[in-house]
Amino acid sequence: MNTTDNLIPRPSHVALVDGPAFTLAPAARIAAGDAAAPVAEQLAALLRRGTGFDLPIVEDARPGDISLALVDTFDGGPEAYALGVTEDGVGLTASTGAGLFNGVQTLRQLFPAAIEGTGTPGTWVIPAVDIADAPRFAYRGLMLDVARNFFTVEEVKEQIDVMTQFKLNALHLHLTDDQSWRIEIHQPEDNPSGLPYGKLTEIGGQGAIEVPTAVPARGRHGFYTQQDFLDIQAYAATKNVLVIPEIDLPGHVNAALAAIPQLNPDGQAKPMSTTSEVGWSTLTADLPATYEFVREVLGQLAAITVGPYLHIGGDEAHVTGHDDYVTMVQQFVRIGAETGKAVVGWNEFAAVELPEGAVIQYWHGDFAPVVKQSEQAGSQVIMSPAANTYLDQKYAPDSPVGLEWVEGGPFTWSEYYNWDPAQGGLEDHQILGIEGALWSETIRDNHQAQWLLYPRAVSLAEVAWSGPEVRNTGDFRRRLGALGERLAKQGVVFQEAPDVEWSAKPEYPFAGAIGAPDSKYGTIEA
Repeated sequence: MNTTDNLIPRPSHVALVDGPAFTLAPAARIAAGDAAAPVAEQLAALLRRGTGFDLPIVEDARPGDISLALVDTFDGGPEAYALGVTEDGVGLTASTGAGLFNGVQTLRQLFPAAIEGTGTPGTWVIPAVDIADAPRFAYRGLMLDVARNFFTVEEVKEQIDVMTQFKLNALHLHLTDDQSWRIEIHQPEDNPSGLPYGKLTEIGGQGAIEVPTAVPARGRHGFYTQQDFLDIQAYAATKNVLVIPEIDLPGHVNAALAAIPQLNPDGQAKPMSTTSEVGWSTLTADLPATYEFVREVLGQLAAITVGPYLHIGGDEAHVTGHDDYVTMVQQFVRIGAETGKAVVGWNEFAAVELPEGAVIQYWHGDFAPVVKQSEQAGSQVIMSPAANTYLDQKYAPDSPVGLEWVEGGPFTWSEYYNWDPAQGGLEDHQILGIEGALWSETIRDNHQAQWLLYPRAVSLAEVAWSGPEVRNTGDFRRRLGALGERLAKQGVVFQEAPDVEWSAKPEYPFAGAIGAPDSKYGTIEA
């Protein structure tokens, strides 16, 4: 089949061109000026590995080459690109490096899936085609919960490598929770209350969740130094990914209460906890140390955050009185805004007056305050409705990992495809984008994480990128099947949905567990 029929996400405009296809020859080169060279090097590395060809980077193109150029392209925003393929060569243009990177992901999928292997002998032919493409939404994200179970720097980079081929461009790291604290906070010179910030990782970094059905039951511990966090962001930037850190406040804070006694009204540190229960911890509104602590933590985190966003949580503060919640969160959003970052919070924080540029992440519950803030204060919205985006949910009742609390589940790739983020009165211009959340209560390594992520994250990638006019459930199911071979050659684990005809089978990361790959469940037909 023509590889243009298998592209994910589906581009805005694809037109086959009369004429012979392009064949990548051993003598081919990649032409790019200085500004386009970083993306050209990434393309070259991919194609060298797959073909064994030299593919040197040069400045001027000749027939048979692949050319990348930063030039004004059509009016599709900063991530738009144009890709033209003829018998004589491949031309990729964009107005930004982000656009070029997106075009490279499409070009990658135009090559046969064998390109994902290592030095495979073959003929590397791609069809003659013209593609003009741009995203529907600017923010296309995944959230990785590194608090319940720790993921190393290298594992986070591996997650970035996989997500970016589907043009996902935001990684939200959930760094703190009741069970742990994962980001280093230095001891400041000015420390009026003598708060022991180093204890956050000394004590909180050793924490993790414990769930009997997970393998192993206890999550992994660890933390990121501030240099680790900078390293993750630097790597992400080369892949057109923005990193958004989250410190969850004023609930989900038991690890902080265990590390810093002064945050407790009685001055006594709480014990660490491994429970999966939520909503049982809180900061204290009338304690001056609360605000001193939040100001120092958010200030240090903002100083090492490259991107514009700082997430302050705000969800599931069940034991925090309403007035105390409003008092604290109103102060926290001001403190966050004073760092110069745009403050992001889960939709509960829409109960307070939000500063200019604030972003509301909707996940569950009353949608009306979100719409009101968007209409009256201009706050943009990240759409993460649990029934369409929560990647920790089970695929089927016998899935070996995952949770089942979201009404309407279990959830397959189709529930994450068959929805429109513009809902409840929101229009596209009010929506920053969408994000799929992978909470880590039941997963313990990258392969288990990938099994819950894929193929559902691929569904979300197309919903975030492609307009509804080019999306079709039956066609997407077929394209998912074709994608299987590509993912398998990369070593990416995915759930083998039984209603998809997969071109290759993945590794199954739960040896001996229930929920074997032939597990059946209902399907949604196009």
